[in-house]
Amino acid sequence: MKKVLFFVLLLSAICSNAQILQKPSASEINSAPAWAKEMYSENPCVTKVDALYQEYYRSHIFAKNYHTQYYKRWKRAIRGRVDENGYIIDISPESEKALASLAKNKRLASGSDKLNPWTPIGPFNVKNSSGNPTGEQSNIYSFAQCTNHPEILFCGSEPGEIYKSADNGVNWFCVSEGIPITSGITAVAVSDFSGDTVLAGNGSAIYLSVDGGNTWSNVLSVSGLNITEILIHPLNSQIVFAASLKGLYRSTNGGSSFSQIDAFPYYDIKMKPSSFSTFFALRGNTTLVKAEFLISNDNGISFDVQSSGWYDSSDPLRSDGGARLAVSPANPEKVYAYLIGQAKADDFGYIGVYRSDDGGVTWTLPNGPAGGPYTGTHPNLAYGYPAWTYHQGFYNCAIIASQTNANEILIGGLNCWKSTDGGATFFPVAGYVGGYLNLHVDMQDFRETPYGTWVTTDGGVYFSEDFLVTQPAVLNNGIRASEYWGFGQGWNDDITIGGLYHNGVMSGYDNYPAGTGLQLGGAEPASGYVNPGPGRKVMSSEIGGKILPENIGETINNFTVSMFPNESYWAAESSEMEWHPNYYNIVYLGRENKLWRSEDNGTSYELVKEFGTITTSNVQHIEISASNPQIMYVSQRPASGSTGKIYRTTNGGETWATLTIPSGNSSRIIMSLSPVDPYKLWIAYPSGSNGNKVYVTENGGGTWTNITTSMLDGEEIRAMVCIPNTNNGIYLFSYYNVFYRDDLTGNWEVDADGLPDVVNTCIAKPFYRDSKLRLATYGKGIWEKELNVSPAQPVAVIMLDKDNPFVYCASDTIRYDDHSFINHDGASWEWTFEGGEPTISTQRNPLVVYAVPGTFMTTLKVTDASGQTDSDTIMVTVTPYVPAVFIEEDFETGFLPYNWMNESSVTGGSWTLTNRAGSFGLSTHSALFDNFNYDAQGGWSDIYAGWNLEACADYNLTFDVAYSRYGGIYSDSLEVLVSADCGFTWESVYFKGGDELATVSSITDSLFVPLADQWRTETIDLSAYAGNDNVMVKFRNHGSWGQGIYLDKILFNNTVPVNTIGNKSFAGVYPNPVVSGGEVFFGAVSSEPESFTLFDATGKMVFIAAHPGTESITLPELKPGQYYYQVIGKDYINNGKLSIVSKR
Repeated sequence: MKKVLFFVLLLSAICSNAQILQKPSASEINSAPAWAKEMYSENPCVTKVDALYQEYYRSHIFAKNYHTQYYKRWKRAIRGRVDENGYIIDISPESEKALASLAKNKRLASGSDKLNPWTPIGPFNVKNSSGNPTGEQSNIYSFAQCTNHPEILFCGSEPGEIYKSADNGVNWFCVSEGIPITSGITAVAVSDFSGDTVLAGNGSAIYLSVDGGNTWSNVLSVSGLNITEILIHPLNSQIVFAASLKGLYRSTNGGSSFSQIDAFPYYDIKMKPSSFSTFFALRGNTTLVKAEFLISNDNGISFDVQSSGWYDSSDPLRSDGGARLAVSPANPEKVYAYLIGQAKADDFGYIGVYRSDDGGVTWTLPNGPAGGPYTGTHPNLAYGYPAWTYHQGFYNCAIIASQTNANEILIGGLNCWKSTDGGATFFPVAGYVGGYLNLHVDMQDFRETPYGTWVTTDGGVYFSEDFLVTQPAVLNNGIRASEYWGFGQGWNDDITIGGLYHNGVMSGYDNYPAGTGLQLGGAEPASGYVNPGPGRKVMSSEIGGKILPENIGETINNFTVSMFPNESYWAAESSEMEWHPNYYNIVYLGRENKLWRSEDNGTSYELVKEFGTITTSNVQHIEISASNPQIMYVSQRPASGSTGKIYRTTNGGETWATLTIPSGNSSRIIMSLSPVDPYKLWIAYPSGSNGNKVYVTENGGGTWTNITTSMLDGEEIRAMVCIPNTNNGIYLFSYYNVFYRDDLTGNWEVDADGLPDVVNTCIAKPFYRDSKLRLATYGKGIWEKELNVSPAQPVAVIMLDKDNPFVYCASDTIRYDDHSFINHDGASWEWTFEGGEPTISTQRNPLVVYAVPGTFMTTLKVTDASGQTDSDTIMVTVTPYVPAVFIEEDFETGFLPYNWMNESSVTGGSWTLTNRAGSFGLSTHSALFDNFNYDAQGGWSDIYAGWNLEACADYNLTFDVAYSRYGGIYSDSLEVLVSADCGFTWESVYFKGGDELATVSSITDSLFVPLADQWRTETIDLSAYAGNDNVMVKFRNHGSWGQGIYLDKILFNNTVPVNTIGNKSFAGVYPNPVVSGGEVFFGAVSSEPESFTLFDATGKMVFIAAHPGTESITLPELKPGQYYYQVIGKDYINNGKLSIVSKR
């Protein structure tokens, strides 16, 4: 019985964290996968749901739908509330308030003067790749404008913050940091008189401010309240209405207290513009399972249902998903009601837009029927698009009528729709279905005021002066409510990156304006990683690898990342990309129950260790010792239950020992390893009970000391950072607070000065270059602070490309960099290079030339501003480059391709990989130099490789090129150069530009993208270099701000390489080509394939088979064409092409 009560209370929590997300209809649940059915059950086991979810998407292509979105919000709602058996723990609103009060009291009791304050660093505004403001910042649930003081605005965010603007939305600032709001602000209202009276509501409370948002009080607290609308009477601000899922409430004292006047759930309430005593309302009749329209003519004291012509359904599969109202002062008798849910099975979240022309007494459905079937003239206004029946219910439900033309309405679901004929017909404005404007998808709150139209979405606030006829303004500056689901921090460059809920991947960099984020694309990945080396390389699972531009508006270049770690939207559940302390191209990650290693910054991976046989026992945190990288620690989640594991290696991953860890709920384990002592490890249990949360070992896990105190009671530890040489200084980050401890304090102290009352930690990272800590939050943006205690001594760590760098020629350089734990302000570096030139350097990141291969010692001494020093030594083995004996490069497996290199002049820019076109339409990728968008100012950029021409069957080099001349002085050229003396001299063997290079007539309006018949094959005879085992061939762009040059299918010596990543072989698949729906067989393999995945020419996954075995797979019926497959085995990853042909 108790567990059923848990679920009833959980439903309110779910709704409180969204605008309102309800369970789907019974018919949708009946057809849902097993994991979703378990989630919707009365007594769901969370660990079972998670396991079924992971298992399902191992053999099914992920597609966002109602169930997956519900799953995200469901998991957010139960954060930290799952017992050891996987069931949900009851935490009532009263208990939640008690926990918040406890956390607040801890802050008030903490008075250490050595703890530095926190400050927000954004993102306060976001730019797109072109440098323009974009609505990809924060999910804004609710909005209000003061009529008499229109410069005063308020909005509420999904993570539970209230923002105010005093300049009509040009700038915003948070006014709710001092109140412990734990769920989204689903409604906000401001008095039309002075703008001082403000009310805001969420899942369990209504908050009142009488001083314009400076201070707040909780005036109503009800479990499962879920406020849907707040209305302050425009002439008498003492009368206030609050619609909620717990009924309709009314106040006669300006919101200081409320009385319930109806217990049915209420969705909306509006005042009739021509009568200040008449109110319209929508409620849900839970007995009849439908929405009802009501009218009050006595200032909301009583309401009467109006049913003439109103929606009705007796279908047993009907459901009531909610409704919204719209009425215009242009014609107060014309009232609109937007109903969602379903009148019958397969209505997919939409019932219709009803209209009354007599003030709500009688109704019609101008665009019928109710629900489906849907056509081009009878669209579903709730879901994404016809081929994708996913909708989000009341979470995206909005409607407004124009102030000047009552026949014009805007409707918000996942898309924004418009009608200009009173709801008889509809056309799209923006969204998944397209439209003539650019708005973030997923509409939230629509408000029409005398001053214009306000639209809030999952991406922020928009303002229109013409009812969305032309592109509205984006007005998000200052709203730092970005919800980070992943976060990475740079080392020597101040780079931040993180996946945001709803808003893609956000990046920041030293050179960008303070507080400004650069949007990189993607949807909502739980990831963000920064390579610690040079080049501004960042990664996230939905965008791959990106090279940040020096300035916003410049080109964002790409690179290939073939695998990403286990990622979760929930705190302390993800794995990570952990770079080797000494080599910035060596990175480790956890994928399923396996640890993988890459030596090329993620382009390819090799298996290091499989921990057990249960793939759902995910590898989580990875710690590599900075002082001895042979020592590593890995934590692992259990597939079920509450006992996790920690493994340790002392030989770089060859062998592993399972550590004995402290008892307690270790289902999630986070770790922090001392940079100076490879055997001192702190661990925390985010799900641990009071008294059993944080431990430390000083002997690599042989024994543990519990350093938990009562100060940590009620806290879910989500992140941990230890700082070297600070008397064991360690920071803990929780849902409510941040804590600090060192040997001098002897106890945990609250370290949250300046932070909101609810921190909601996602991930925390140190930034030693500036002696800062960075904290990324779920919905409060990024915060930073100065370290409480500066390290007494720096920690020197040498970093270079990888542990076995190769040199092509004696003149080639090795790039070193500093990975030391040191504040760069006033710091100095002293390098010594055995066998290198120069032999010494004082630069932070010197370039060194090794004349001959061999093994050499490199030493770095670092000195901080106070004169404290530390040294590091590393042995570097320099290996000669081995030229290829064949070339067949089609740029389908990454960029730069293996064994290829690049260089450019100062303004030359870079070649990049593009999926816009492939040669003659037969491939999907090519190399592109985008001269149209990048002005190289006459500079050059090369990609090149070394070839062995000792014994070739054919000395003809062929390649495919496509180019359109822009015209005039904007003419670019392609040159091919050859060197037989290690690059000291070069011979030009091909040079074409302008009309001679062009494969199509001039294009000037946009970047040229070649069609299949707009390519040409070029041939160059290299027989003059026959017998030479070391020939360098480079392709050079000479850029003059003209058009794109495309390069593809570079062929020499007619040999096809095998593309297998790993230390084992894989013979490919056959037959190839194969008929559509046919059977393919695996060639000789060293171990059974674990998965076979097929992608179409655009890179979209079209088929996946888990554990296909070693015999064969029957493919689905697919359109004939070129496809790409990936086969993953225990010790290999194989990528290749597969041609599918029609059946005869």
